[in-house]
Amino acid sequence: MASPVNILYEFGPFQLDPPERLLLCDGQPVPLPPKAFDLLLTLVDRSGHLVEKDELLKAVWPGAFVEEGNLAVTVSLVRKALNDDRGHHRYIETVSKRGYRFVADVKRLDEGEASPTGVKEAEPSPSVTAQPHPAVASPVHREIAKRKLFGPLPLTIIMVSMLIVLAVAFWNQPPSLFRGHSPIRSLAVLPFHTLSTSSSDRYLGLGMADAVITKVAATGKIIVRPTSAIQQYADTQLTPQAIGREQGVDAVLDGRIQREGDKVRVTLQLIRVRDGRQLWADTFDRQFTDVFALEDALSAMAAHALRLQLTGEQTRKFTKRSTDNPDAYDAYMKGRYFWNKRTESALNRGLDYFRQAINLDPGWHFPVSGLADSYATLGLYSVLPPRQAFPTAKDDATRALQMDESLAAAHATLGFIYFYYEWNPAASRKEFVRAFAENPDYAMAHSWYGESLAAAGEYPQAIAEAQRAMQDDPLSLIIGSNAGWTFALAHHYDQAVDTLEKTIDIDPNFPRTHFRLGQVYELRGQFALAIREFENAVRLSGSDPYYEGSLGHAYAASGKTSQARAVLQDLHSRVRRQYVPPYAFALIYAGLGDKDQAFRWLQSAVEDRSTSLVFLRSDPELINLRSDPRFAQLSRALNF
Repeated sequence: MASPVNILYEFGPFQLDPPERLLLCDGQPVPLPPKAFDLLLTLVDRSGHLVEKDELLKAVWPGAFVEEGNLAVTVSLVRKALNDDRGHHRYIETVSKRGYRFVADVKRLDEGEASPTGVKEAEPSPSVTAQPHPAVASPVHREIAKRKLFGPLPLTIIMVSMLIVLAVAFWNQPPSLFRGHSPIRSLAVLPFHTLSTSSSDRYLGLGMADAVITKVAATGKIIVRPTSAIQQYADTQLTPQAIGREQGVDAVLDGRIQREGDKVRVTLQLIRVRDGRQLWADTFDRQFTDVFALEDALSAMAAHALRLQLTGEQTRKFTKRSTDNPDAYDAYMKGRYFWNKRTESALNRGLDYFRQAINLDPGWHFPVSGLADSYATLGLYSVLPPRQAFPTAKDDATRALQMDESLAAAHATLGFIYFYYEWNPAASRKEFVRAFAENPDYAMAHSWYGESLAAAGEYPQAIAEAQRAMQDDPLSLIIGSNAGWTFALAHHYDQAVDTLEKTIDIDPNFPRTHFRLGQVYELRGQFALAIREFENAVRLSGSDPYYEGSLGHAYAASGKTSQARAVLQDLHSRVRRQYVPPYAFALIYAGLGDKDQAFRWLQSAVEDRSTSLVFLRSDPELINLRSDPRFAQLSRALNF
């Protein structure tokens, strides 16, 4: 960057520290992707002056071809970090068709004189001995020193014999390779490329990446993107650096596996995303043996190499072995792969793989938790009646916790069940809090918790949870869809539309995002746009009855009563051969103005334990029913 590295900046409650690449707000770090940090630094360094778009593109993405849309997205990320994305911008001003200007007053400080105003002293970590900054002793730098993480992570899960070679290779790297640079605080472990013609190796690369992700994330010492975030890159043509930019991480671990019989060749490289520099690389040729024994040895070596200074509990999680049955592990990974697709056929296929994993290893809790997630999702998506899906999901989640009470995923699923099915916000919150205690970076739990808070009217915290989920898993389709709905419930409609449109850009074929966008357009009274999105959701889902209910309501509310009645007639004709949620009928009757029928079907939805009722008081499709005394009676049936 052009800015002198010995200059610190202060504006409002924020402090910007270029040497440590940190943005602080009242002394607390604010998460910011690398390119967003570079853009903010460029604007702050030129505060008060217009910075043209071309100049920003060259400064933030030097030597790379980047479209202007990337710039707009990055500016949006910075504004969100500064809480500057509502109406009038206090920090970053847009100069139409030209560029951007940082308009807040900026105070420039030499490296040795950080202002103590508003900077909170961090509590020392019991597990890490903080070293003072060698040059300064200001509160800002004491905060930085206490929060600094250690260097990057060379990882693989192949041969015991290669671990010695790997350790020697690591320790023989020149110290300057990992020192004197910005620390690696976030990592994406990509699916290992499997150079094999065997179909059985299709999930090997993803399984190895998952093992690395699980163990490193369990330490809490470095942010690691979850398996659900990286599985989409199994067959990608993107470069590791491009993937790292998409995921907003500091470094990417990329590996290739070539297996022929009992011979295996592994090539690994650790790439810094900021400049594409290869920090470490090596190639190994060995015999292929037991993968799970390698995990134990690799965990111990990695903890030593990273100087993680783990507590006893952190060490236990890091070295904990999930299963000794490789076939069960392979089946479980396939189950998670299909669960993340969120379609009816994929969810059912995932169920089959989870059952297969349980049959192969009845004492392993991960696939039991997978069953719970699958049944809960089938109930949420109206594939199965709630009274059939959710009790089964609860039994499976409880059984998984009896096997291992520290399983964050099972606690989160219980929180999900208590929210959507049992309408018990206190029990739901308790389970989500426990899930965060076990794994604070579990993005799906933050996403579900955000929706539950929004349903309860706790909008600021709901927004924070939705933003945290997107930060931990920025390209997740379901997390983006949930976040858009959470923002809409909090009446942040522009932010909701922006989030949902960006999620659709990632994958236009994900029906849930179109459905949520249709709901937001209805909230804004934009019926033509709402109908378009509901029609997309119905088409992409294969005629999901719940989505059809929303489409029928939008038809009716916009005066297209014949189309609405056609949808209604179709749903009535399908009741005998598939589950159609009563809530779908209530929506269409509400749109047609037939309140008696609408309340009849809403009462059936209460008896059915419909998941949609948690949003009863904020559902845009029921606005014309709220003044009716029967609506208040329905509301009292819920605890939200």
